[in-house]
Amino acid sequence: MKKTLVWLLSALLLASASACGGGSGTTTAAAQAGTQAQSGAEATKGSAVAPSGESKKLLYVHGASDTSILQETAVHFKELLEEKTGGRYTVEIHPNFELGSLTESVEMIKAGEVQLSGVCLGSYYSPKLAFIDLPNAVPSIEAAYKLYTETEFRPQINDIMREQGIELLSFGAVYFREMSSNVPVHGVEDIAGINIRTLENSLHTAYWSALGANPSPLPWSETYIALQQGLVDAEENPLDSIVGSKLYEVQKYIINTNHIVYTAPVMVNGAFFDSLSEEDQAIFEECGKLTEQYAYEYARDYESTLKTQLEEQGMEFIDLSDDVLNQMKEKASSVYDTVRGQIGDETMDAFLAAIEAVTK
Repeated sequence: MKKTLVWLLSALLLASASACGGGSGTTTAAAQAGTQAQSGAEATKGSAVAPSGESKKLLYVHGASDTSILQETAVHFKELLEEKTGGRYTVEIHPNFELGSLTESVEMIKAGEVQLSGVCLGSYYSPKLAFIDLPNAVPSIEAAYKLYTETEFRPQINDIMREQGIELLSFGAVYFREMSSNVPVHGVEDIAGINIRTLENSLHTAYWSALGANPSPLPWSETYIALQQGLVDAEENPLDSIVGSKLYEVQKYIINTNHIVYTAPVMVNGAFFDSLSEEDQAIFEECGKLTEQYAYEYARDYESTLKTQLEEQGMEFIDLSDDVLNQMKEKASSVYDTVRGQIGDETMDAFLAAIEAVTK
């Protein structure tokens, strides 16, 4: 069955590349990014301060729609930065992975080909961040916000990102990733055999495999048509991505699996940040801190609106019991073992203890 699914997906994606945002359109966007990025990368070699009276344009990339929390976060940071620097810096936002795929966007911010990024945090930045991808580990977004702003793991994450050439300005714990499906799911046994599109992340695919599903790590741009054609039954994303991409047109159910914390971060290329004056570094950091609080509060207020929008479009919400969520976590024990092997016993035990502490 898996071989057949892979063959069908390959054939469909090749035949429909232009309809799904691939083909020449992607090449053109990448070429344009290369031209713009070259000047951005060159700026990191010297002073990042623009000549008097001029503004410096910064490229900001993320992977969600222009109605998403990632876009809201980007716009808020942009407005703060432009205001607090008196227009010396302007921010040009590129949503929907316009300038490259997930993997390409991560490499762009590391290399300084773009100056700013809101691409969600995960182990694809560094295996040392694998604890972020632990499934069904954090019981609420309120706990996640505390975990990543108030415990030892925030400075640890900052250090790991610096090792990758990135300065993290805002972590941005905002939503959970949830499962959407054309098959109703009320228990772990209902997940067995479901073909599900996942993020291009080996820990995510391992999680769904452990639950008995058949994960397919398709690019986001190909997800809608794969669901429409029945090549996959389900996918997993925060509610705002489901609304923004109109997946309610090709999905029937939202299953509140609450399996991974979804982030709306703000990060800046490290070499560019280091080239800034101390005054400007302080402004970037202040804008990041203010944006982090704003994104969290905005997401909490907007979540009920998202649910209403999806229900009005005919989607049915299925809430899983705590027992079922715990069963899912137990089924994913192999993923926990993998993460422990990547980050070590000391970090793993400290992370699990920190989660327990913020949920008391």
